[in-house]
Amino acid sequence: MIRELYRRSTLERSFIFSIGLIMSVMLVVIVLLVQQMVAATLRQGLEERGKSVARSIGAVATPSLLAYNHVALQMAAENAAEGLDLAYVAIHTKEGDLAGFAGLDSEGTVRADLQSGGIAGTVASRDLEIRAHDGSFVPVMEVAVPVWVDGVTESWGMVRVGMSRKPVARHLWRLTAGLVLSGLLFSVLAIFFGRWVARAITAPLRRLVEGTEALAEGKYDYRVPVSGSNELAQMAAAFNSMMDRTQSKAEESREFQEALESLNATLEDQVRERTRALEESEEQYKTLVDSSPDSILIIQGGKVRFVNQAFIGAFGVSARRALQPDFKLESLFEPESARVASERLRAWEEGHSTGPCELVGRNSNGAVLHLELRGSRIEYLGAPAAECVVIDNTVAKSLREQLVDTERLRALGELSGGVAHDFNNLLGAILGRAQLLRRENLDESVDLSLSVIEKAAVDGRETVRRIQEFSRTRQERNFNRLELPEIIRDAVEITRTRWKTESERRNINVRLDLSLPGTAAILGKDSELREVFTNLILNALDAMPDGGVLRIRCVQDDGLVIAEVTDSGVGMAEETRRHLFDPFFTTKGQGGTGLGLSMVYGIVTRHGGRIDVTSDIGKGTTFFIEFPVAAMLADLPAESVQSDDGEVPPSRILVIDDEQDIAEILRDVLTAEGHSVEMAGGGQEGLEKVAGTPFDLVFTDLGMPDVSGWEVASTIRENHPDLPVVLVTGWGATLTEEEIAENCIAAVVNKPFDIDSLVNVTTSILGRASSDDPL
Repeated sequence: MIRELYRRSTLERSFIFSIGLIMSVMLVVIVLLVQQMVAATLRQGLEERGKSVARSIGAVATPSLLAYNHVALQMAAENAAEGLDLAYVAIHTKEGDLAGFAGLDSEGTVRADLQSGGIAGTVASRDLEIRAHDGSFVPVMEVAVPVWVDGVTESWGMVRVGMSRKPVARHLWRLTAGLVLSGLLFSVLAIFFGRWVARAITAPLRRLVEGTEALAEGKYDYRVPVSGSNELAQMAAAFNSMMDRTQSKAEESREFQEALESLNATLEDQVRERTRALEESEEQYKTLVDSSPDSILIIQGGKVRFVNQAFIGAFGVSARRALQPDFKLESLFEPESARVASERLRAWEEGHSTGPCELVGRNSNGAVLHLELRGSRIEYLGAPAAECVVIDNTVAKSLREQLVDTERLRALGELSGGVAHDFNNLLGAILGRAQLLRRENLDESVDLSLSVIEKAAVDGRETVRRIQEFSRTRQERNFNRLELPEIIRDAVEITRTRWKTESERRNINVRLDLSLPGTAAILGKDSELREVFTNLILNALDAMPDGGVLRIRCVQDDGLVIAEVTDSGVGMAEETRRHLFDPFFTTKGQGGTGLGLSMVYGIVTRHGGRIDVTSDIGKGTTFFIEFPVAAMLADLPAESVQSDDGEVPPSRILVIDDEQDIAEILRDVLTAEGHSVEMAGGGQEGLEKVAGTPFDLVFTDLGMPDVSGWEVASTIRENHPDLPVVLVTGWGATLTEEEIAENCIAAVVNKPFDIDSLVNVTTSILGRASSDDPL
């Protein structure tokens, strides 16, 4: 808006407006700065007066405070409030009780607020508003001063006085009004001065404008008067010099015109020279067309009149064949694309302006080509024709599809990271409750079902951790020594409900053939390998819609452990088999994600293995998975959590988590170990409990809406440095040792957690704390 105003205004008005704008901005800045400085000074003075008054009242009230004479303290408060023109006066005893109060408090809110306040050991002040007897609000600065008694190291009470801030506000208002009026007067004077300066500047400029108008009319003898030695005078002198040169050039132009007339006699020679140049240009154009990477054609009357070398190379059609009368360009395209191409060629030849179109064609070898056809009307041999350019986008289309897949992978990584926290909480509730129930010595069949639930939850936990690391390269992996047949049996048990139901409904028989000579182990992660075979079993069931046989074998051969998963289903074509492990490739339509076998391939590769597949349509499919046998001398211990075998006395533990199910599981487990547990539904509530109650250990969630686990740990470290804090989070796998050490975290428990691991962590931390206790 300001730019448009400057563009439409004259230079004089723009200059005046600029001065006015600058003065206005300076006025506002000066008023604000002065107002802030004066306000700070007045506030400091009011605070000092409040301190002085509070100390005077404290000196008078000291004997009554020592004697706990509330009547005398009330009278002292009333006398001070009435005599010193204070909003209110409050006198507290050593214990923080309100012993005397006088002043404005029609609703009792100030008295209630003062009653709930504690006794501090330092001078403090705050701003608040209280309601007067007439219902209006009075701005007040409260100053609190402790009462000290000689020989006593702690304060014997507190005096709070409320100082009205209305006089300060009135003084600021008068000061601001005076500054504004002075600034406005100064701005008016500056504008008048700017107007005088602007006129002095624009007068010579107007004379220059008159000179340019004379120049446009051909009056080369016009000169601008020059007076003075400033920049405007220099500009006028430069303009006059330009007029001198222009007048000289005009005379030269007349001489050139006469010379040009004499050159017209040689025009025929010049035409012959231009004709030769045109022939050279046509030769260059032909070279350019033949060198173009895109196919260029001329179509006239539905027949091909010209093709370049790129067309011959792209479609494998010779120039002689393309120029034959019976050859149709549409024959190179798919039926639907041929119809579109015919319409566009006819439209271009008739002179209609239409945009490019995308076509699908084939070359002489039958390879599919993704093409873009562009064209326009030209004159060729005296008749209208269509000039066409065919651009081969086959490679570009493939690259775009790869880019789309990459973007989908990136989006999936972002989405998976966002939902991993929620899945961990759900799995934590399932795993924790299943482990608690298994401790109650239930019926064997119930315990077996609970063990399946527990194992599935543990596998789910590992799956979520892999999802959290979806976009990151894993630098290390903790593998254990595993028996592959046991992994396969677990996968069969996990999918039992599916294949047993399908067996009854579609007559599918699941046959297990597991045989290993002696003990042969592999190195790996059990949860990931269970996911591999669970995925293969479910895919095999989907491949047998009419029933069949599913065979799973495991053998050892030449230092390898080989698993075979064979179904007698519908099989697959060779084209499908080649793309089977590509991300997002699926044969299940909208029901499939195309990520299952891709993840299987990734897991097998991370374990140093190899996966292959053979298939015949109508006969079935077999997956071969090979893993290297673990070295016999390299037995790896199973994962364990260090625990403290010493006895730990019952302790007070605080659990902070906004997910009630997780908090209740922590409470039940720790209570069963003999500890006293309190729960907090958020970080703020947890900090309040820590401030008011002594605890021996704190468990806190990391991601909470009000106060995060990092903030909880930081606050506890500042106020209670000896209180250990344990993070309970689904992001434990992504935390670095530097982050944990920097925030003084005693331990990290990953969601969903094992009860034994949780108990061992608790015992270890409390055991160290009790051993460090000098008592």
